[in-house]
Amino acid sequence: MPSKKPIYKKPFESIDNFEESTWMGNDTPFYENEFTAVFHDKYPCVKGHTLFIPKQDTPEAIGESYKLAYYCGREWIREGKMAGFNVGMNIGNCAGQTIMWPHIHFIPRHEGDADKKGGIRYAHPGADHYEYYTEDDTYEKNEEKKEDQS
Repeated sequence: MPSKKPIYKKPFESIDNFEESTWMGNDTPFYENEFTAVFHDKYPCVKGHTLFIPKQDTPEAIGESYKLAYYCGREWIREGKMAGFNVGMNIGNCAGQTIMWPHIHFIPRHEGDADKKGGIRYAHPGADHYEYYTEDDTYEKNEEKKEDQS
């Protein structure tokens, strides 16, 4: 009797369980525990872009994956591998999700690697918060200016 080989899903296809996820068909995790498999991103936006993939689509498993991403980030900062990091999820087509299984993007950050300050606020193309994140200006000062202009 032939063995049952899992069918790995392609981008935008519905994924019912971790075992059929796209990552499992393309790669091997470099770290794995009961809740999470960790992969190098196949199309990294920067060196070190990592994916923390929950093995179950539940709030508990996703929370454990976030905890692991946070823990790794703090350790990698302490080891001098980066100065900071962003973690986040794209949930739904309109938010940019292409692999339809929950996964957490971990993006290493280094001093001076971005022209704009404000981090995740720039994930939305309509975001324009730059005036709140300059060296000699603060959100509070800008709010005061707006009140004075009213």
